[in-house]
Amino acid sequence: MHQLISSLAMAFSFSAISLAQTQINNSIPFQTEDSKDYSLVIPSSYIEGEATAAFLALHPWNTSKWNGETWCEELSGFAEANNVILVCPDGGADGKIDDPIDTAFTTFILDSAFQWYDIDPAKLYAIGFSWGGKTTYTYGLNHMDKFAGLLPIGAAINAGDVDDISQNIDGKPVYIVHGSLDMPDSRFYPLIDAMESNGACIETNLLPGVGHTIEFDNQVAILTAAYDYLKDNACTTTSTNSVFQESRDILPYNSIESGVTINLISERREPWSILTKDGKVVKQGNSQSVIFDLPAGLYILHTGNRSQKFTIQ
Repeated sequence: MHQLISSLAMAFSFSAISLAQTQINNSIPFQTEDSKDYSLVIPSSYIEGEATAAFLALHPWNTSKWNGETWCEELSGFAEANNVILVCPDGGADGKIDDPIDTAFTTFILDSAFQWYDIDPAKLYAIGFSWGGKTTYTYGLNHMDKFAGLLPIGAAINAGDVDDISQNIDGKPVYIVHGSLDMPDSRFYPLIDAMESNGACIETNLLPGVGHTIEFDNQVAILTAAYDYLKDNACTTTSTNSVFQESRDILPYNSIESGVTINLISERREPWSILTKDGKVVKQGNSQSVIFDLPAGLYILHTGNRSQKFTIQ
């Protein structure tokens, strides 16, 4: 992980001064897998120290064509045109981006991206196509306090997939892009109803004559219009992602002696987890007082919508 962070720091520094867009493709061990892949796209206009909007980008289910890397490539023009960072986790060998390990990895990589880059916590969105569009709904709704809005495209989903979580969209914007030939009676209109009935601000674009594809004409312009809506609509308030806007610190310092007990900067009884550099949970609980009885090394403490790197000496 030290090597990973160093390589990302180098890419980070390079992207801050480069005139070219940067795509980073990397992998790390995570939970039961020896290698979990992810990709990042950093726009050429990114400047270190300036808060930048970002999209969690979730790829379709088609192992012959799509993974985190190719999905980042597909959306790179949109990212460059709008000065947004893309965070693209990979769904692994089966191609599905919403298996339990993939969902955990998505959270880990997304939280890590906030450590590596200056992402604006009030301007984090989710975007995905097909199975990734479905996961934009399910992951997004299950973690709605992280996101300022959702942009599902051609989502391969039924309204029943979100029955238990649709209420989480209350007060947030959704922009749905869908093809008129892509089963709109089951995949488009019922989702509009589900989002509207649960308090979303919603806008849609049903593309005439388009089937189940992301490769439609004027893609960048269409996605840019969707992004513009997510940024400026009746749901947009200064309270969006208010948890993120608070101090990101969970610990009072980043270097800790082994065996020391520290009170977390968190809500009382808020669940927390400590992960190793390879993403394995080694300690978790919900008390504010934590004994850091861990071997020397680099760790990530995660609670709520915040993550903080720290070392054990």
